[in-house]
Amino acid sequence: MMKRNRFLALLLALMLTVALVAGCSNSSDSSDSGETTESDDGAKADGDFTVLSSTKGMDNEYYAELNRGGQEFADQMGFEYITLSSEDNEQKQVSDLETGLVTYDPDLVIIMPTSSSVIPPLADLCENAQVPFVTLFDYPDGFDFTQYEYHIAHILTDMRLEGYTMATYLFDAMGGSGSIVAIDGLLGSTTAVQRHEGLEQALEEYPDITLLESQPGDWNRFTAAPVFEDMLIKYGDEIEGVWCGNDDMALGVYEILQGAGKTGGAVKLVGLDCLSDTLELIRDGEYVMSMSGDAPGMQALAMCIGYDYVKGDILPERGDNHFVTWDPPIITQENAEEYLDLWYGDGAAERDWTEDSVLLSGEE
Repeated sequence: MMKRNRFLALLLALMLTVALVAGCSNSSDSSDSGETTESDDGAKADGDFTVLSSTKGMDNEYYAELNRGGQEFADQMGFEYITLSSEDNEQKQVSDLETGLVTYDPDLVIIMPTSSSVIPPLADLCENAQVPFVTLFDYPDGFDFTQYEYHIAHILTDMRLEGYTMATYLFDAMGGSGSIVAIDGLLGSTTAVQRHEGLEQALEEYPDITLLESQPGDWNRFTAAPVFEDMLIKYGDEIEGVWCGNDDMALGVYEILQGAGKTGGAVKLVGLDCLSDTLELIRDGEYVMSMSGDAPGMQALAMCIGYDYVKGDILPERGDNHFVTWDPPIITQENAEEYLDLWYGDGAAERDWTEDSVLLSGEE
Protein backbone atom coordinates (compact mmCIF):
# COMPACT_ATOMS: atom_id res chain seq x y z
CA MET A 1 0.00 0.00 0.00
CA MET A 2 1.23 3.41 -0.89
CA LYS A 3 2.63 5.28 2.13
CA ARG A 4 2.44 9.01 1.57
CA ASN A 5 5.20 11.37 2.55
CA ARG A 6 3.78 13.81 5.09
CA PHE A 7 6.89 15.97 5.41
CA LEU A 8 5.53 18.84 3.32
CA ALA A 9 2.19 18.73 5.11
CA LEU A 10 3.93 18.96 8.48
CA LEU A 11 5.90 21.99 7.36
CA LEU A 12 2.73 23.66 6.18
CA ALA A 13 1.00 22.79 9.43
CA LEU A 14 3.58 24.77 11.39
CA MET A 15 2.50 27.84 9.44
CA LEU A 16 -1.10 27.60 10.60
CA THR A 17 -2.31 29.04 13.85
CA VAL A 18 -3.49 26.73 16.61
CA ALA A 19 -6.86 28.46 16.58
CA LEU A 20 -7.40 27.71 12.88
CA VAL A 21 -6.50 24.06 13.25
CA ALA A 22 -8.62 23.59 16.34
CA GLY A 23 -11.57 25.45 14.89
CA CYS A 24 -11.60 23.53 11.61
CA SER A 25 -10.83 20.13 13.07
CA ASN A 26 -13.55 20.11 15.70
CA SER A 27 -16.40 21.63 13.72
CA SER A 28 -19.29 19.37 12.75
CA ASP A 29 -21.44 22.20 11.36
CA SER A 30 -21.51 23.52 7.79
CA SER A 31 -19.24 26.49 7.21
CA ASP A 32 -17.40 28.21 4.40
CA SER A 33 -14.25 26.26 5.22
CA GLY A 34 -15.74 22.81 5.54
CA GLU A 35 -18.36 20.39 6.77
CA THR A 36 -17.67 17.12 8.57
CA THR A 37 -20.37 14.54 7.98
CA GLU A 38 -21.58 12.32 10.81
CA SER A 39 -23.12 8.91 10.36
CA ASP A 40 -26.89 8.38 10.62
CA ASP A 41 -26.72 7.42 14.29
CA GLY A 42 -24.81 10.59 15.15
CA ALA A 43 -21.45 8.89 15.67
CA LYS A 44 -18.38 10.55 14.14
CA ALA A 45 -16.76 8.75 11.23
CA ASP A 46 -14.09 6.33 12.35
CA GLY A 47 -11.33 8.11 10.44
CA ASP A 48 -10.39 5.01 8.42
CA PHE A 49 -10.98 6.91 5.19
CA THR A 50 -11.25 10.67 4.83
CA VAL A 51 -12.52 12.42 1.70
CA LEU A 52 -12.09 16.13 1.05
CA SER A 53 -14.49 17.51 -1.57
CA SER A 54 -13.56 20.89 -3.08
CA THR A 55 -16.64 22.13 -4.92
CA LYS A 56 -17.95 25.19 -6.75
CA GLY A 57 -20.66 26.03 -4.25
CA MET A 58 -24.12 25.10 -2.99
CA ASP A 59 -26.22 27.74 -4.76
CA ASN A 60 -27.24 25.34 -7.55
CA GLU A 61 -29.31 22.21 -6.97
CA TYR A 62 -26.92 20.18 -9.12
CA TYR A 63 -23.94 21.13 -6.93
CA ALA A 64 -25.91 20.31 -3.78
CA GLU A 65 -27.02 16.97 -5.20
CA LEU A 66 -23.46 16.14 -6.20
CA ASN A 67 -22.42 16.75 -2.61
CA ARG A 68 -25.33 14.65 -1.32
CA GLY A 69 -23.97 11.62 -3.14
CA GLY A 70 -20.65 12.01 -1.37
CA GLN A 71 -22.24 12.53 2.02
CA GLU A 72 -24.57 9.53 1.71
CA PHE A 73 -21.70 7.34 0.48
CA ALA A 74 -19.73 8.39 3.57
CA ASP A 75 -22.73 7.78 5.86
CA GLN A 76 -23.18 4.32 4.41
CA MET A 77 -19.54 3.41 4.99
CA GLY A 78 -18.79 5.40 8.15
CA PHE A 79 -16.15 7.50 6.40
CA GLU A 80 -15.29 11.11 7.12
CA TYR A 81 -16.47 13.51 4.41
CA ILE A 82 -15.56 17.20 4.38
CA THR A 83 -16.97 19.73 1.93
CA LEU A 84 -15.10 22.89 1.00
CA SER A 85 -17.49 25.24 -0.81
CA SER A 86 -15.74 27.88 -2.90
CA GLU A 87 -18.89 29.95 -3.51
CA ASP A 88 -17.76 30.32 -7.14
CA ASN A 89 -14.59 32.11 -6.04
CA GLU A 90 -11.38 30.78 -7.60
CA GLN A 91 -9.04 32.27 -5.01
CA LYS A 92 -11.18 30.90 -2.19
CA GLN A 93 -11.16 27.43 -3.73
CA VAL A 94 -7.35 27.40 -3.92
CA SER A 95 -6.93 28.84 -0.42
CA ASP A 96 -9.48 26.47 1.14
CA LEU A 97 -7.89 23.40 -0.44
CA GLU A 98 -4.41 24.49 0.64
CA THR A 99 -5.62 24.77 4.23
CA GLY A 100 -7.82 21.67 4.06
CA LEU A 101 -5.01 19.41 2.92
CA VAL A 102 -3.13 20.22 6.10
CA THR A 103 -6.06 20.42 8.50
CA TYR A 104 -7.84 17.22 7.49
CA ASP A 105 -4.97 15.08 6.12
CA PRO A 106 -7.34 13.43 3.59
CA ASP A 107 -6.90 10.09 1.88
CA LEU A 108 -8.68 11.39 -1.22
CA VAL A 109 -9.57 14.76 -2.75
CA ILE A 110 -12.42 15.29 -5.24
CA ILE A 111 -12.33 18.54 -7.18
CA MET A 112 -15.25 20.22 -8.95
CA PRO A 113 -13.46 23.35 -10.20
CA THR A 114 -14.95 26.81 -10.09
CA SER A 115 -13.56 27.33 -13.60
CA SER A 116 -11.22 25.67 -16.08
CA SER A 117 -8.34 27.94 -15.15
CA VAL A 118 -8.29 26.92 -11.48
CA ILE A 119 -7.54 23.25 -12.25
CA PRO A 120 -3.70 23.66 -12.50
CA PRO A 121 -3.16 25.24 -9.06
CA LEU A 122 -5.57 22.80 -7.40
CA ALA A 123 -3.87 19.84 -9.05
CA ASP A 124 -0.46 21.17 -8.02
CA LEU A 125 -1.59 21.40 -4.38
CA CYS A 126 -2.70 17.75 -4.34
CA GLU A 127 0.41 16.57 -6.17
CA ASN A 128 2.76 18.43 -3.84
CA ALA A 129 0.93 17.03 -0.81
CA GLN A 130 1.05 13.55 -2.39
CA VAL A 131 -2.70 13.04 -1.98
CA PRO A 132 -4.63 11.07 -4.65
CA PHE A 133 -7.27 13.21 -6.37
CA VAL A 134 -10.15 12.93 -8.82
CA THR A 135 -11.35 15.86 -10.93
CA LEU A 136 -14.77 16.54 -12.46
CA PHE A 137 -16.10 18.51 -15.44
CA ASP A 138 -14.14 21.58 -16.54
CA TYR A 139 -10.46 21.55 -17.46
CA PRO A 140 -8.23 23.89 -19.50
CA ASP A 141 -8.15 23.09 -23.20
CA GLY A 142 -5.13 20.87 -23.87
CA PHE A 143 -4.34 20.38 -20.18
CA ASP A 144 -2.29 17.23 -19.48
CA PHE A 145 -3.59 15.33 -16.44
CA THR A 146 -1.07 12.53 -17.04
CA GLN A 147 1.76 14.72 -15.73
CA TYR A 148 0.38 14.17 -12.21
CA GLU A 149 1.33 10.95 -10.45
CA TYR A 150 -1.47 11.34 -7.90
CA HIS A 151 -4.25 12.15 -10.38
CA ILE A 152 -6.54 9.10 -10.61
CA ALA A 153 -9.24 10.15 -13.07
CA HIS A 154 -11.03 13.09 -14.66
CA ILE A 155 -14.74 12.24 -14.79
CA LEU A 156 -16.70 14.05 -17.46
CA THR A 157 -19.51 13.70 -19.93
CA ASP A 158 -19.21 13.95 -23.71
CA MET A 159 -20.04 17.63 -23.72
CA ARG A 160 -20.22 18.09 -27.49
CA LEU A 161 -22.57 15.12 -27.70
CA GLU A 162 -24.68 16.64 -24.92
CA GLY A 163 -25.08 19.91 -26.79
CA TYR A 164 -25.86 18.07 -30.01
CA THR A 165 -28.37 15.69 -28.43
CA MET A 166 -30.23 18.46 -26.64
CA ALA A 167 -30.46 20.37 -29.91
CA THR A 168 -31.78 17.45 -31.95
CA TYR A 169 -34.52 16.74 -29.40
CA LEU A 170 -35.45 20.43 -29.44
CA PHE A 171 -35.46 20.66 -33.23
CA ASP A 172 -37.52 17.49 -33.61
CA ALA A 173 -40.06 18.82 -31.08
CA MET A 174 -40.32 21.94 -33.25
CA GLY A 175 -41.03 19.85 -36.33
CA GLY A 176 -37.59 20.48 -37.83
CA SER A 177 -38.06 24.18 -38.56
CA GLY A 178 -38.33 27.51 -36.77
CA SER A 179 -36.19 29.92 -34.77
CA ILE A 180 -34.44 29.43 -31.45
CA VAL A 181 -32.25 31.28 -28.99
CA ALA A 182 -29.46 29.75 -26.89
CA ILE A 183 -28.46 30.41 -23.29
CA ASP A 184 -24.88 29.21 -22.85
CA GLY A 185 -23.01 28.63 -19.62
CA LEU A 186 -20.09 30.61 -18.22
CA LEU A 187 -18.28 32.49 -20.95
CA GLY A 188 -15.07 30.69 -21.92
CA SER A 189 -15.57 27.56 -19.82
CA THR A 190 -14.66 24.29 -21.53
CA THR A 191 -18.07 22.83 -20.76
CA ALA A 192 -19.97 25.79 -22.22
CA VAL A 193 -17.78 25.95 -25.32
CA GLN A 194 -18.06 22.27 -26.13
CA ARG A 195 -21.80 22.07 -25.53
CA HIS A 196 -22.28 25.04 -27.86
CA GLU A 197 -20.14 23.30 -30.47
CA GLY A 198 -22.60 20.41 -30.29
CA LEU A 199 -25.46 22.86 -30.88
CA GLU A 200 -23.66 24.27 -33.91
CA GLN A 201 -23.20 20.76 -35.31
CA ALA A 202 -26.93 20.08 -35.00
CA LEU A 203 -27.76 23.40 -36.67
CA GLU A 204 -25.72 22.31 -39.69
CA GLU A 205 -27.90 19.19 -39.94
CA TYR A 206 -31.18 21.10 -39.57
CA PRO A 207 -31.01 23.87 -42.21
CA ASP A 208 -34.56 25.04 -41.45
CA ILE A 209 -33.71 25.90 -37.85
CA THR A 210 -32.42 29.45 -37.29
CA LEU A 211 -30.38 30.50 -34.27
CA LEU A 212 -31.43 34.08 -33.58
CA GLU A 213 -28.96 34.78 -30.78
CA SER A 214 -26.87 33.13 -28.07
CA GLN A 215 -25.76 34.71 -24.79
CA PRO A 216 -24.05 33.39 -21.62
CA GLY A 217 -26.24 32.73 -18.60
CA ASP A 218 -23.39 31.84 -16.20
CA TRP A 219 -25.01 28.48 -15.31
CA ASN A 220 -27.60 30.06 -12.98
CA ARG A 221 -31.24 31.06 -13.33
CA PHE A 222 -30.78 34.51 -11.83
CA THR A 223 -28.45 35.54 -14.65
CA ALA A 224 -30.25 33.58 -17.36
CA ALA A 225 -33.74 34.96 -16.64
CA PRO A 226 -33.02 38.63 -17.50
CA VAL A 227 -30.85 37.56 -20.45
CA PHE A 228 -33.77 35.62 -21.88
CA GLU A 229 -36.22 38.36 -21.00
CA ASP A 230 -34.22 40.76 -23.17
CA MET A 231 -34.27 38.20 -26.00
CA LEU A 232 -38.02 37.80 -25.67
CA ILE A 233 -38.53 41.55 -25.86
CA LYS A 234 -36.27 41.70 -28.91
CA TYR A 235 -37.64 38.73 -30.88
CA GLY A 236 -41.10 38.08 -29.42
CA ASP A 237 -43.05 35.33 -31.17
CA GLU A 238 -40.10 34.54 -33.44
CA ILE A 239 -38.69 32.46 -30.58
CA GLU A 240 -40.13 28.95 -30.89
CA GLY A 241 -37.47 27.09 -28.93
CA VAL A 242 -34.82 27.72 -26.27
CA TRP A 243 -31.62 25.68 -25.96
CA CYS A 244 -30.08 26.04 -22.47
CA GLY A 245 -26.65 24.80 -21.40
CA ASN A 246 -28.05 23.54 -18.10
CA ASP A 247 -31.35 23.15 -16.26
CA ASP A 248 -30.81 25.88 -13.71
CA MET A 249 -30.66 28.45 -16.51
CA ALA A 250 -33.62 26.77 -18.23
CA LEU A 251 -35.69 27.15 -15.06
CA GLY A 252 -34.96 30.87 -15.14
CA VAL A 253 -36.14 30.91 -18.77
CA TYR A 254 -39.29 29.03 -17.77
CA GLU A 255 -40.14 31.68 -15.18
CA ILE A 256 -40.01 34.35 -17.89
CA LEU A 257 -42.13 32.20 -20.20
CA GLN A 258 -44.68 31.83 -17.39
CA GLY A 259 -44.89 35.58 -16.98
CA ALA A 260 -45.36 35.99 -20.74
CA GLY A 261 -48.10 33.35 -20.94
CA LYS A 262 -45.98 31.10 -23.16
CA THR A 263 -45.96 27.85 -21.16
CA GLY A 264 -47.73 24.60 -22.03
CA GLY A 265 -45.29 23.86 -24.81
CA ALA A 266 -45.87 27.11 -26.70
CA VAL A 267 -42.09 27.58 -26.66
CA LYS A 268 -40.05 24.37 -26.62
CA LEU A 269 -37.39 24.19 -23.92
CA VAL A 270 -34.43 21.86 -23.28
CA GLY A 271 -31.71 21.80 -20.65
CA LEU A 272 -29.26 19.52 -18.91
CA ASP A 273 -28.63 18.17 -15.36
CA CYS A 274 -32.05 16.61 -14.61
CA LEU A 275 -32.92 18.76 -11.60
CA SER A 276 -36.00 17.69 -9.66
CA ASP A 277 -38.11 20.66 -10.82
CA THR A 278 -37.04 19.95 -14.38
CA LEU A 279 -38.14 16.32 -14.24
CA GLU A 280 -41.55 17.43 -12.97
CA LEU A 281 -41.87 19.87 -15.87
CA ILE A 282 -40.87 17.15 -18.34
CA ARG A 283 -43.44 14.80 -16.81
CA ASP A 284 -46.10 17.49 -17.15
CA GLY A 285 -45.25 18.26 -20.79
CA GLU A 286 -43.80 21.71 -20.09
CA TYR A 287 -40.25 20.85 -21.07
CA VAL A 288 -38.91 18.64 -23.88
CA MET A 289 -36.01 16.77 -22.26
CA SER A 290 -32.97 16.85 -20.02
CA MET A 291 -29.90 14.64 -19.73
CA SER A 292 -26.66 13.97 -17.86
CA GLY A 293 -28.39 13.91 -14.49
CA ASP A 294 -27.72 11.83 -11.37
CA ALA A 295 -25.26 14.24 -9.81
CA PRO A 296 -25.12 12.18 -6.56
CA GLY A 297 -24.16 9.12 -8.60
CA MET A 298 -21.30 10.99 -10.22
CA GLN A 299 -19.80 11.97 -6.86
CA ALA A 300 -20.32 8.43 -5.59
CA LEU A 301 -18.47 7.13 -8.64
CA ALA A 302 -15.59 9.50 -7.89
CA MET A 303 -15.45 8.19 -4.32
CA CYS A 304 -15.55 4.57 -5.47
CA ILE A 305 -12.70 5.20 -7.91
CA GLY A 306 -10.67 6.94 -5.21
CA TYR A 307 -11.35 4.31 -2.58
CA ASP A 308 -10.35 1.46 -4.90
CA TYR A 309 -7.08 3.18 -5.71
CA VAL A 310 -6.12 4.20 -2.17
CA LYS A 311 -7.13 0.91 -0.54
CA GLY A 312 -6.45 -1.54 -3.35
CA ASP A 313 -4.14 0.20 -5.84
CA ILE A 314 -6.88 -0.37 -8.46
CA LEU A 315 -7.17 2.13 -11.30
CA PRO A 316 -10.40 2.56 -13.31
CA GLU A 317 -10.55 2.04 -17.05
CA ARG A 318 -9.20 5.35 -18.32
CA GLY A 319 -9.09 6.83 -21.77
CA ASP A 320 -6.58 9.37 -23.00
CA ASN A 321 -5.62 12.02 -20.45
CA HIS A 322 -7.08 9.95 -17.57
CA PHE A 323 -10.64 10.59 -18.82
CA VAL A 324 -13.49 8.48 -17.45
CA THR A 325 -16.75 9.16 -19.32
CA TRP A 326 -20.00 9.45 -17.35
CA ASP A 327 -23.02 8.49 -19.45
CA PRO A 328 -26.36 8.75 -17.60
CA PRO A 329 -29.71 8.43 -19.41
CA ILE A 330 -31.75 10.92 -21.40
CA ILE A 331 -34.98 11.95 -19.63
CA THR A 332 -38.17 12.55 -21.60
CA GLN A 333 -41.86 12.50 -20.69
CA GLU A 334 -41.85 8.71 -21.06
CA ASN A 335 -39.41 8.04 -18.22
CA ALA A 336 -39.47 11.24 -16.12
CA GLU A 337 -41.61 9.74 -13.34
CA GLU A 338 -39.32 6.72 -13.03
CA TYR A 339 -36.21 8.87 -12.59
CA LEU A 340 -37.93 11.27 -10.22
CA ASP A 341 -38.35 8.35 -7.86
CA LEU A 342 -34.92 6.86 -8.50
CA TRP A 343 -33.00 10.09 -7.99
CA TYR A 344 -35.22 12.13 -5.67
CA GLY A 345 -37.88 9.84 -4.17
CA ASP A 346 -38.05 6.54 -2.30
CA GLY A 347 -35.64 4.92 -4.74
CA ALA A 348 -32.89 7.35 -3.77
CA ALA A 349 -33.28 6.50 -0.08
CA GLU A 350 -32.62 2.82 -0.80
CA ARG A 351 -29.63 3.32 -3.07
CA ASP A 352 -26.34 1.48 -2.61
CA TRP A 353 -23.77 4.20 -3.25
CA THR A 354 -20.85 1.76 -3.32
CA GLU A 355 -21.99 -0.27 -6.33
CA ASP A 356 -19.25 1.11 -8.61
CA SER A 357 -16.43 0.09 -6.26
CA VAL A 358 -14.48 -3.03 -7.18
CA LEU A 359 -13.33 -3.53 -3.59
CA LEU A 360 -16.62 -2.80 -1.84
CA SER A 361 -18.70 -4.87 -4.24
CA GLY A 362 -16.36 -7.84 -3.87
CA GLU A 363 -15.75 -8.06 -7.62
CA GLU A 364 -11.97 -7.88 -7.41
